Amino acid sequence: MLHHIYSDYYKQPAKITEKKPEIHGVVLHDDAENNKAVDYIQWLQRRIDKDELEKGWACVYVDKESCYWFHPSNYIEWHCGEPFANAHFIGIERCQSLINGVLSDKAFMENEETSYWIAALLLKKYNLPITRETVRLHKEFSDTACPARAWQVHLGDVPTNEKNINKLKDYFIEHIKRYSDQITKDDLDVLG
Repeated sequence: MLHHIYSDYYKQPAKITEKKPEIHGVVLHDDAENNKAVDYIQWLQRRIDKDELEKGWACVYVDKESCYWFHPSNYIEWHCGEPFANAHFIGIERCQSLINGVLSDKAFMENEETSYWIAALLLKKYNLPITRETVRLHKEFSDTACPARAWQVHLGDVPTNEKNINKLKDYFIEHIKRYSDQITKDDLDVLG
């Protein structure tokens, strides 16, 4: 069973940012770290303590065991390095995605499954279809390799272009759709 952890931002009226004007979908990120989702509790607290949140953060951090909901999904995040994406998309950070890191590709793909479940929940919460317009990659908005591990695992050594971006998005969409029909009202209650 997936363990959901919520930061203090869910309990207090003060938030880091303003509400999103409109939610268009989700962005699936790879953290390029060896951290588990629970490790981001202290990692993000250090960023807060050092006044370094501008370096970036996402709504939720996931692995196969836990989801750490850092900030409510309907508030602006700093996850894409691009204002429109930050203000209109929900960031899902897939943990332990460092290439040649602590996880085998098979184990990383288990963490990915959690991200697909969370993406399905969020898209259902906001009544959004599961399409190429609502399921996005970080590299569509910024000059980055993210999601680098997923790119390597599912596509290999191919160039970043529209065809390959759509190929990876279609893979993500296929997996997200598998979960969408299984979602119940109780499932939606866990969302941040």
